[in-house]
Amino acid sequence: MTSRRFITSFVFVLAAGCGVLPPPPDAGLMNVPLSYRLAKAAPGHQTHLTIKGEKQVYCRDCHAVTDAGFHAPPADLCASCHKDQVKQHHPLDAGVDLSCLTCHPFMAKTLPTRFEKWMCFDCHQKPQGEKDRIPAIAVHKSECQECHRPHQQPFTLAAECTQCHDVTLKHGAKGDTLAEKCMNCHEHHTEAVKASGMCVTCHMKPEMTAKARVAQGALFDKGHTGCGSCHTAHTFDHNVVKPCTSCHQNQRVVGAKDHDACIDCHKPHQPRAAPVDCKSCHNKEVVKHPKSKEGQTCIGCHPVHEKAMGEKLAVACTNCHTKAPFDAKVIHAEKVQCADCHEPHEAKPTSLRECKSCHDTRFVEVARIKDPKGHRECKGCHENLPHGLAGQKPCLSCHEKRKPPQAGHTDCKSCHESHSGAVIKTCKQCHEVAKLPGLHQEKEHQQCEKCHTPHTPDPGRGPATCKSCHKALKLEQHPTPPTQCSGCHLFLDAKPGRDGGQ
Repeated sequence: MTSRRFITSFVFVLAAGCGVLPPPPDAGLMNVPLSYRLAKAAPGHQTHLTIKGEKQVYCRDCHAVTDAGFHAPPADLCASCHKDQVKQHHPLDAGVDLSCLTCHPFMAKTLPTRFEKWMCFDCHQKPQGEKDRIPAIAVHKSECQECHRPHQQPFTLAAECTQCHDVTLKHGAKGDTLAEKCMNCHEHHTEAVKASGMCVTCHMKPEMTAKARVAQGALFDKGHTGCGSCHTAHTFDHNVVKPCTSCHQNQRVVGAKDHDACIDCHKPHQPRAAPVDCKSCHNKEVVKHPKSKEGQTCIGCHPVHEKAMGEKLAVACTNCHTKAPFDAKVIHAEKVQCADCHEPHEAKPTSLRECKSCHDTRFVEVARIKDPKGHRECKGCHENLPHGLAGQKPCLSCHEKRKPPQAGHTDCKSCHESHSGAVIKTCKQCHEVAKLPGLHQEKEHQQCEKCHTPHTPDPGRGPATCKSCHKALKLEQHPTPPTQCSGCHLFLDAKPGRDGGQ
């Protein structure tokens, strides 16, 4: 026991010499518990044992000291000195047994690196009250005393937020002090970012002007999470708004030269910044195509933000019209776009743009026909139009009586122009007169049309045909009336004139 008293006395003297534990006037030997290493660092002991002058506090003023050591002071002992602080005004403490030592730390469980003046966070690090009416404190946790005074009324100090926060408040918040104005948006003990979501508590009210009213759903996760995302906090000047491109970088916009301002199409205070109907500007366009999944008719063909579109204004019609007759085999598909014939905003056009807008010369040629019946409509011959395969109805399907029997004359287009029917190639362009056999070599027989007609059977070979030129022909002189002159007068013989002519 003697050695222990000596050691504890030495500890006491050493601590007193460092000014941590002031010795009482009648200091003698006493047992100082080893737990004092934890106690002396607590704000309660630091405050009480460093008071100088007449009010200097000694261990025996609070602790009963006996041979057995130090004893904890009774709970009501604090009131003997702190009469003005006996009544505390901690809100919502009904049913909670609070004492001075609940909030004022005089002991620690471990040696801390830093002590809070009050032990608020022993409780407020998690939600408090029935159904967690008081949330966990998220901000200002080390400066509770700057705003709160639990032994005075009101419980909250009327301190101005500008003591710590350099802000200029221009928005029309109500309140007598700046702190009260700030708290209209900044709830107690919450992060500042949550204040951005408080704007809608006012701006969703029906009495708010249409320009300032915010619709339900205007704020959403992974997007416009708060008004402060676009507006400058504390001023909220509608003329100074963060540009959309600060978040939506490299956003492709269809017809960017005409749609350079995002808010021309998107209303930021509508749910998810819903775009306006294209017809609000393009009211002269009559669109009948099916609606897109967004409910718009225009953006089905004119995707606004599709990067793969590049500078194109519209997707190809064949993106949707993939089946025949709208596939790659469509007539004109290689050289002509759908819009060259169709009105782009008509779903099922009742009339195509006239073919003569491109084929005007063909219409002129058809007009030259004396009786153009059957040739007036392009479909009369081009029955696969407008979306069928390239092809033309055979002329003989209508002109069957004009079918020539001669070999090489089966294709009408070899002699006639398709649209006017005009002869574009004469007999002599194919049949060289100098090479024709028999009596073809006679000068008078070198005019094909005198004997031949292109759309009748073989030329007449009897006297009726030949007599049109050989008027002096006397058939009665023949021993036997001939059925065809060419039986004797050869036109196909390699040696003309063998019969001595006519």
